[in-house]
Amino acid sequence: MSTKQSIMDEICRHLGIRTFKISTGSTEPKEFLLAVADQLGLTKLVQDQDKIQISKLIVEASGNLWLPEYDSTGATITKEGLLAVQRSVEDLVK
Repeated sequence: MSTKQSIMDEICRHLGIRTFKISTGSTEPKEFLLAVADQLGLTKLVQDQDKIQISKLIVEASGNLWLPEYDSTGATITKEGLLAVQRSVEDLVK
């Protein structure tokens, strides 16, 4: 079974960017999502956005929908949300 860390590691590998570590409470760092958005050419769209908004922009850039169950409390995203980001990265970078 995938963990949030392994999903993040796979996204980083796919994009050829440095890896980031999950922080306390299984929280993905905003810097990770900013690096992903930057690599996808979405930098200008994500300025001053929170982690959920950045993730949503990444997912929607691939033509997929951001679902309510991807949001989590504490301005973070769920494992399912991170998987949606991974699928979107794979769709956008083939």
